[in-house]
Amino acid sequence: MYRNFLLLLIFVSTIADAQIKRNVEITSDELLYHVSFLASDSLKGRLPGTVYDKIAAKYIRDEFKKYGLKQLGDKGYQFFSFRRYNPLFAEQAHLDINGEPLSFGNDFTIEIKDGPFSLCSNGVFVGFGDTESYYSKIDLKKKWAVIYYETNTHSYQYLNWKPINMAVKNGAAGIMLVSKDTLSDYLFVQEDSLPEIPIFIIKPNASKKLLAGIHVVFDSIPNLLKSNRLTSQELGIKICGKSGKVYNNIVTQNVIGMIQSSNPDYRNEYIVVGAHYDHLGLGEYGGSRTPDLHEIHNGADDNASGVVSMLEIAQKLAKERKKLKRNVIFIAFGAEEQGLIGSNRFVESGIIPIENIKAMVNLDMVGRLRNNTLEVHGDKSSLEADSILNLINSDSLLNLRLVPEGSGPSDHATFYAKKIPVFFIHTGLHPDYHSPKDDVEFLNFNGMEKVSKYTYRLVHELATMDKPLTFRKSSSRALSSRRAPKIKVKFGIMPDVSGSGDEGLKVLGVTDEKPAAKAGIETGDFIIAINEKPIQNIYDYTDALSKLNPGEKVKVKIKRADNIIELTVEL
Repeated sequence: MYRNFLLLLIFVSTIADAQIKRNVEITSDELLYHVSFLASDSLKGRLPGTVYDKIAAKYIRDEFKKYGLKQLGDKGYQFFSFRRYNPLFAEQAHLDINGEPLSFGNDFTIEIKDGPFSLCSNGVFVGFGDTESYYSKIDLKKKWAVIYYETNTHSYQYLNWKPINMAVKNGAAGIMLVSKDTLSDYLFVQEDSLPEIPIFIIKPNASKKLLAGIHVVFDSIPNLLKSNRLTSQELGIKICGKSGKVYNNIVTQNVIGMIQSSNPDYRNEYIVVGAHYDHLGLGEYGGSRTPDLHEIHNGADDNASGVVSMLEIAQKLAKERKKLKRNVIFIAFGAEEQGLIGSNRFVESGIIPIENIKAMVNLDMVGRLRNNTLEVHGDKSSLEADSILNLINSDSLLNLRLVPEGSGPSDHATFYAKKIPVFFIHTGLHPDYHSPKDDVEFLNFNGMEKVSKYTYRLVHELATMDKPLTFRKSSSRALSSRRAPKIKVKFGIMPDVSGSGDEGLKVLGVTDEKPAAKAGIETGDFIIAINEKPIQNIYDYTDALSKLNPGEKVKVKIKRADNIIELTVEL
């Protein structure tokens, strides 16, 4: 298969000049040509680690070579690996008690650092498991520690590690958490704290089966333990549990090319222009807004549009290298959809010293210009950004919507975190985002040409100005994946993640049969309050959601046209 697609790639590259006029100018025809390949069904959604991912990367690298860019890394690639959830994990999970099988999801869930794992051994009840007294009279080595886990509230909470660590210390080879509560509904387990043995979280009915051998009323167990009328003991059962690997190791790559300046005064300064080229494949590994439809997610706007705009900018700028003071690096990032992994790998790699990077321009979803309005995020990440952005738009070709934050859900956030001024070029979200409907036919190529030319002028200015930009912290409200509030519920909307305003948070899309749709929220509404808490932007929204629990009824105020409507959303 790989050989066949490489032949296809060679064929496509060979006939390029015959199909379109290749020149240094940024044209809608060339944008269309490039995106028609990268977002074609043939590349199956450019999922990282697949052959299609490699073909897309080679296509980009070969274009860089045609433009005369210097290849950085390993012949133009920066290879890296990351872990991706194994979708077969649930199918491979197994648990039985004395030969009676239990069902993953219905009877138990598993928390495990990696895997595969398999253990058939005796089960030992160790009470609450949080003091040495529970372990003094039993032999737990290479056995299952069955711990009764008691909670005082059903609210979302972190796992108490004390009984887990004590069981491991006393030789347990596996952990069973039993309870009269459905712990998996609200217990949060920090993956980086997991021991090297698995933790099986058992649901109430299965918990009763596990503890049947102690011959007491199941609901009375907590009181019996507290009054010392129940002690640790062998359960007289054999427990067999196993799982597959939680994660598969995936290898992918960034693609890096550089226009090298010949100006000796600026030879150690760099401008980075980036765009991620990966997408969701068939949506089988998460991220899709239509998770039940395993169809090709071509990602024409997200982010083939950004990549091809970057290619056109690189082609034009390469012909003007003698005018450049600073080096300009072009990077097609891999694994952005997995959590900005490619850009993180680049900034940590030392390929270019971080302190030498003077600005970063990120193109992500630039293919659906509407009302001639272009969003540029990060205009407060440097002192000079506002004046530059408006100066290069002096011909008034575009209506600029400037957003101050340098943080955000795309690769520029990685650079901003390193105190590098950033510009995030974006034409806005839409209902086809992260769905199989994000196709080439819906792109605005005349709009893409305008955006690409505007971004070219920005990059040219950054590469030729006498003094580099002066970084400043644009906002304290960075919504990073590690520090974001833990959210247990979903409304079922696509929120506008850019900026804020007096009107509230705009709803860009509503998923059928989800809580928001059932409550009557519609595309185009503005959410202005949740349980009386004012909502102006995505940060207010996620903060409000973090305080909600499944099953709650929530009062939501929306603005629709000139009307304020209060709806009840049942989560």
